Amino acid sequence: MWICPACQSPLTLVERTYKCAAGHTYDVAREGYVNLLLAQHKRSKEPGDNKQMVNARRSFLEQGYYQPLAKRMADVLQQFSGSVPVNDIECPAAERLINLFDVGCGEGYYLNYVLTRLNGDQKSFVAKGAGLDISKIAVQKAAKKYSVSEFCVASSFAIPLPDASQHSVIQVFAPSSEQEILRVLKDDGVWLQVNPAAEHLAELKACVYAAPAEHKPALPVPEGFELCHEETVTFRFTLDTSDMRMNLLMMTPYYWSTSVQNAQRIKDLLSDVSAHFSLRLLRKTAVR
Repeated sequence: MWICPACQSPLTLVERTYKCAAGHTYDVAREGYVNLLLAQHKRSKEPGDNKQMVNARRSFLEQGYYQPLAKRMADVLQQFSGSVPVNDIECPAAERLINLFDVGCGEGYYLNYVLTRLNGDQKSFVAKGAGLDISKIAVQKAAKKYSVSEFCVASSFAIPLPDASQHSVIQVFAPSSEQEILRVLKDDGVWLQVNPAAEHLAELKACVYAAPAEHKPALPVPEGFELCHEETVTFRFTLDTSDMRMNLLMMTPYYWSTSVQNAQRIKDLLSDVSAHFSLRLLRKTAVR
């Protein structure tokens, strides 16, 4: 399913090495992922989230704090993916295959949750999952735990997938290229965007900033897409331990701008927290 990041030709897996016709090779790591991030796509020696941030995110997410979000993502995708054309010929429903790709998959929580729900809740299609992230540490963890899916280290601005190869793309808080997502989606394929809404983590932000700003609203629908669905998901959760409070802080960008005093305040006092997410599902408009 991958293409060569150097020449964009298909990659073939031979034993534990991906090869293209031009002779470029990429070895599969022991965890099961492949590194397709070229040097010119790096802005630092080790781009993306570091080990501390990835570990904090995994620990936090596995406690189920954001499960209402993941569940709603699966519900929305299930509602719309059933109408995605799989190929040009009719086939039995049970044989329909949906390619689901996570752009900025992190340590794999959302992809795995959505994939499990899609494959377990109905029999109208079978979903196959894959994802990329620019953080090698994150992809290592994703591939090691969720071997049912395929993962690679790559930039979301140079997605190593063939044109029109994906039925669905999910994107949770990750930067991306609209043109690249448009390119890899099939006609009528869907793109589920998840971003923080205005009041997301308001209590945490109040501990970091004297006058916290609201998150910016979603950008206009990009060219080549139509808006199919839009909603906000709101819930509250309670952090009972100092470790979980610090995990929440470390998995956010606020970690880098929080003073030692404010970090200690969060660790000692932060308890009830508001989650506020914006979900938007776009469909690629088919070229008629």
